[in-house]
Amino acid sequence: MESSQDQLFGSVEGNSWFRRNEQTLSLFDPAADLPLKTIDLYQLKPKSVIEVGAANGFRLAEIARRYNSRVVAVEASVEAINDGKRKFPHIEFVSGLAKSIPVEESFDLAIVNFVFHWIDRNNLLRSAAEIDRLIIEGGFLIIGDFFPFNFMKVPYHHLADQQVYTYKQNYAAIFLASGLYHPVCLLTAEHKSKELTGEASENERFGVWLLRKALKEHYIENGPTN
Repeated sequence: MESSQDQLFGSVEGNSWFRRNEQTLSLFDPAADLPLKTIDLYQLKPKSVIEVGAANGFRLAEIARRYNSRVVAVEASVEAINDGKRKFPHIEFVSGLAKSIPVEESFDLAIVNFVFHWIDRNNLLRSAAEIDRLIIEGGFLIIGDFFPFNFMKVPYHHLADQQVYTYKQNYAAIFLASGLYHPVCLLTAEHKSKELTGEASENERFGVWLLRKALKEHYIENGPTN
């Protein structure tokens, strides 16, 4: 049976991605990171944070340092997890994919940065539901990903011999359409330079959304129903 994209990333490509990017992650600049910038701009100060697709926990380590938060990293790459455990022993690491996250508790803030575009389309809504499950009412969700006006798919050049794509679309729209999340802000930038700009091309624009989860407070009561 042909492997799904999720299976490929869980078994092979997650580790390959980490090996290709390990040196870059070691040069991580918190001042240039848009999820961190968003947290700072809105003064969130979360007590508990989970990141899905956290690599070796480089971003969570900075969050823990700034806000003394409890931080949990969900990651598919065994190599990334092992590296993170050595470098950041205060982070709790969990092996898993977005479609099935082996964590039961809920958090003030969930971060999903450049993960959704890799998720197998068969598991997209299941993954969104899993992430929603992790967030307390009144909590926040940060989604960073490619942000074209259209729905786009691009062959994934690192797996050229497989039918693997990156899927570019507005992933915040999935959560906003439910009526259970409210938009707080959107920052847009150019993918390669990471610079904030309103002029990035369709293929290179990415966005970082901050959403707030609110289940009932916004519903308008309209009288009794017969």
